[in-house]
Amino acid sequence: MAKSTREIPEAYHDILESKCFPHVATIRPDGMISNNPICMLWDGKHVRFSTTKSRMKYHNLVADDRVALSIPDPANIWRYIEIRGRATLEDDVDRSFINQVARKYMNQDEYPFDRPGDERVTVTIHPQQVSAEGVNPDYNDGKIPEDWTKG
Repeated sequence: MAKSTREIPEAYHDILESKCFPHVATIRPDGMISNNPICMLWDGKHVRFSTTKSRMKYHNLVADDRVALSIPDPANIWRYIEIRGRATLEDDVDRSFINQVARKYMNQDEYPFDRPGDERVTVTIHPQQVSAEGVNPDYNDGKIPEDWTKG
């Protein structure tokens, strides 16, 4: 069973520092959930990602700042962390944040895929609940039982 906290357990910092591909869930105007893969950076306290003002993620977060992230370990998808919280939005006028993301995920100094006129926004997640398998000491130290990995 996963344990819940507001702090991101140190045992999971490696996932957040990796080239992981989280899925971010936002709430659409009709109440349905929208779930999309993202690239992200972690500053030691907050997960941050970039979007544009034309994207549904942006419009969803402007209307309702509640957000959830599911972040699997790229080396072991059964090991993951989930973060629920609130999002704040900040314009990335000079594109410094999206360029940091491009350096991490693409090994490029500048993000190459924006269209003319795209307005970039940095989304910062403020954790209210963090869940992770293996945080509970009764859960096998976060290791997957051998019989789960056999086909």
